[in-house]
Amino acid sequence: MQILKALIVIMGVLILAGFTFLGVELYKRMSDPNRASLTATAPAPVPAERPAEVTLDVPAGARIGEMLVAGNRVLFKVTLPQGPDRLYLIDPRNGAVTATVTAGK
Repeated sequence: MQILKALIVIMGVLILAGFTFLGVELYKRMSDPNRASLTATAPAPVPAERPAEVTLDVPAGARIGEMLVAGNRVLFKVTLPQGPDRLYLIDPRNGAVTATVTAGK
């Protein structure tokens, strides 16, 4: 019984110490005027160069269907008017077509 009472007292002290620590940290972070400038993220720089223009080798009448971001690549599904669908994997940083997959026959 004495062990249980000791454990309850120790846990109570630890809970009070934790709340005290959280309160002190919260007060320090709210009252520090330089803290906001340290944690604020800088806006992303605007690239000086023109974005890359990509021309896909698709026939007239083809439609870009679905787009999916896969890692650091973009996957386009292109529906062709006559024939199977194609998937294009494009690197958006430089506009290069990384892979082309033709589905079907």
